[in-house]
Amino acid sequence: MIALGSVTEAAETEAPRAVEHTGEESRGAVLAAMAANFLIACGKFVAGALTGSAAMFAEAGHSVADTVNQVFLLLGINLSRTKADESHPLGYGKEAFFWSFLAAIFIFVAGAVFSLYEGTRTLIQDENHERGSFELSVAFGVLGMALLFELVSFTVAVRGLLAGARRKGWTLARFVRRSPDLTLKTVFFEDSAAIAGLLLAAGGLTLSELAHDEVWDGIASVSIGFVLAGVSIMLGAQARNLLLGAAASEEVREALHRVVAAFPEATPGVRLLSMHMGSHRILVPGELEVVRG
Repeated sequence: MIALGSVTEAAETEAPRAVEHTGEESRGAVLAAMAANFLIACGKFVAGALTGSAAMFAEAGHSVADTVNQVFLLLGINLSRTKADESHPLGYGKEAFFWSFLAAIFIFVAGAVFSLYEGTRTLIQDENHERGSFELSVAFGVLGMALLFELVSFTVAVRGLLAGARRKGWTLARFVRRSPDLTLKTVFFEDSAAIAGLLLAAGGLTLSELAHDEVWDGIASVSIGFVLAGVSIMLGAQARNLLLGAAASEEVREALHRVVAAFPEATPGVRLLSMHMGSHRILVPGELEVVRG
């Protein structure tokens, strides 16, 4: 029996050039999201201070969490490109998984928990805020601008996902479920949650003004918290799966078997394993039996 050990630079049978493009798509999506979230966070804090809206403060906390997360994701992208050395002979590709996992935790701690706290506080206190036309104009203006920025960032992320799905010949839904590119998927899910949160905040503030009851604002804040908690749990589960050594997709495993089985020196019954070592790297250990003689 012969033991095989190989790391493929082009995970999922992509060419190296395609891998390079994928990395740039991820970086571009992260930078777009970072710029949008920073500007949005500043505006939301101003609007929250003027209106006293729990949903607005919840959204401000959400945007701060997203901004910090983009820093995490950029660190993951840069550190995962570190060349292999004696202490890490297989490279640092899993840095992207680790920092994406931290981003998922931060979404929960700084986004979901803060939103749930603000919403619960508003529901318990039963305090009405008097908001004039100026305060409401600022609040809805900030929400409108935030929605515009988030849609731009969301469009960049979706384009990256579509490009990755086309290269693999997958549907978009399958790429979101199975792709190891957590950086790009984190941006996509963050932007999706942000758009949902903005709509909830706008709805809660509108209903609070129409009904003259802050309960709706509190409900909106709590709902934002649940949305963020769901996103953080989903991203955390995917990051955990990859950190624990998830296998390559079924298509890649079948392709590996076909390649090795094509050698006349190898007998049938080749045993190959696979494990993601990064967003675009796969470790392939295995065994094969050569023909006698």
